[in-house]
Amino acid sequence: MLEIEKTVDLDRNLYKDAVAIREQVFVNEQGIPIEKEMKGEDGPCYYVGYVDGHPVATARVVKKANEWLIQRVAVVSEERNKHYGTEMMAQIEQDALAQQAERLILHAQDDAQSFYTQLGYQVEGDQFEEADLPHHVMTKDL
Repeated sequence: MLEIEKTVDLDRNLYKDAVAIREQVFVNEQGIPIEKEMKGEDGPCYYVGYVDGHPVATARVVKKANEWLIQRVAVVSEERNKHYGTEMMAQIEQDALAQQAERLILHAQDDAQSFYTQLGYQVEGDQFEEADLPHHVMTKDL
């Protein structure tokens, strides 16, 4: 089972674990330049999922009034297909509901659209490039 923790403190080890996962997935696997990956770090809430004390999944959330923007959702390669991404998204949704958020928004890589569609998200608008990869805005009303 995934144990999920969260922080807004960039000095905590939890944040460092989030960055390590993102570097592995986005920088090393997908070739996104580190300077693009590390933009906008101060302010969001960072979620990290642990299995037996090891960080395996992460997400970053920017809370804007009644809308939450979910970013940087990643699961390390050796832990994929174990539903950790689904558990992470469920925790974020549960937290958003508890804080009366009305809508979740994300910029999904086109390769990940089916994952988010299964979770109830819908594509909005046209395709766009982010970090040199094709994306679409996806939303879910709560």
